[in-house]
Amino acid sequence: MADGILDTRGNGMTKSQVMDIAMDMGRILLKSGAETSRVEDTMMRFCRSHGYYDLNVFCTPTVIILGDESAHGKSRVFRVRWRAIDLGLIMDINNLSYNFKPWGMTYGKAKEWMRERIRRSHPYGNLLVSLASGVGSAAFAMLLGGNWHDFVAAFLCGFAAMGVLKLLNKLHPTAFWENFIAGLVIGFIALACCKADRNCTMQNIIVGALMPFLPGLPFTNGVRDYIGGDLLSGNSRIAEAVLFALSIAVGLAFAVKVWTWGGLR
Repeated sequence: MADGILDTRGNGMTKSQVMDIAMDMGRILLKSGAETSRVEDTMMRFCRSHGYYDLNVFCTPTVIILGDESAHGKSRVFRVRWRAIDLGLIMDINNLSYNFKPWGMTYGKAKEWMRERIRRSHPYGNLLVSLASGVGSAAFAMLLGGNWHDFVAAFLCGFAAMGVLKLLNKLHPTAFWENFIAGLVIGFIALACCKADRNCTMQNIIVGALMPFLPGLPFTNGVRDYIGGDLLSGNSRIAEAVLFALSIAVGLAFAVKVWTWGGLR
């Protein structure tokens, strides 16, 4: 009873089980691109809905700490090494935290529900994602005033850049190198298209192709963390967004430099 393992407080779940599910919720939310304030709020709300007010959460973009402030309490730590964007998964975990009791879930059912939801969180294959990136890039190029030559070239840039990143996923490159490679591929293909077709506009092609890779969500989450009072997370996310944008620019600059080294204009 001292460590809370047997303390169910009438809710059918032990403190250890509540901490386990809360940590799973936080882990899924943070890996799916949620802001740290949302992660902390979801975990705290779930713990307190089960009567455990002595549990506290500290979250940054790379680590979650769930602490038990009671006597002889234990803490749990989870290190987040990679993050993606899955707004649907964030919505489902939020719904779970609000409706856990009305849905009548037990510990086992909740674990199975989360495992099943993670398995269904990536319904789109690499080819479809690459096609969507290409279409988005082409549409942005047209919005910027490009012509149909720019449309085709931007589609090729966005499709190829995303396709290369999907192929390299097994190597688990860091976010800096992912964006660097994307900028490199976009730069080379844009230069090649403009070399082959004089009707192409370099600026429209490059800017349009870069749009799907810009770190808009990390920057927005950083601002929201600032507004929520999480200065550490706000600084981290905004610095991350700036680094992502810089890595894309470095990749583009490197592609142009290599192109000129080859004697091409």
